[in-house]
Amino acid sequence: MSAAVPWVIRPLTAVDLPAFRAVRLDALRLHPRAFGTSYEEEIVYTLDDYAAGWPVPPGVMLGGFVANRLVGITGLQVSPKIKERHKGFIYTVYVDQAFRGLWLARGLVEAAIAVAREAKLRLVWLNVAVGNDGARRIYDRLGFRTFGVEPRGLLVDGAFVDEEMMVLDLD
Repeated sequence: MSAAVPWVIRPLTAVDLPAFRAVRLDALRLHPRAFGTSYEEEIVYTLDDYAAGWPVPPGVMLGGFVANRLVGITGLQVSPKIKERHKGFIYTVYVDQAFRGLWLARGLVEAAIAVAREAKLRLVWLNVAVGNDGARRIYDRLGFRTFGVEPRGLLVDGAFVDEEMMVLDLD
């Protein structure tokens, strides 16, 4: 990655909710095999619904911006349960197709990992649809390793999609 990147990554706030909703709905509509939720389910969500579903600290919803336009998103969820507070779940990694090739998806995942490290988490994990080779390459390059495959993890338009579960040790 070059020293000068054409994007900025920062935590999203309530002001970003309308842009977040638009990006999230595009992601679900254009790539139904990549997400556990469907466009049809979320099209009825209000901005308040999205705000209620955002992770609580130390988790975060991150946005990637190009020229002040939200074009990429990812989240880090941390369980409030005492026995699970050592790990985080990275989800909703998406970059608008027109802005791919800028290393923004990798930057978003790296930013989520940085938040996890700052929160002193011990590991982060994620799911990736088998066959989503572009996303898998990013995760491989960042050091994630596969620890299992959930057969038939999703059912999309009558076809099953297996989900690969990957983990990155932070200590």
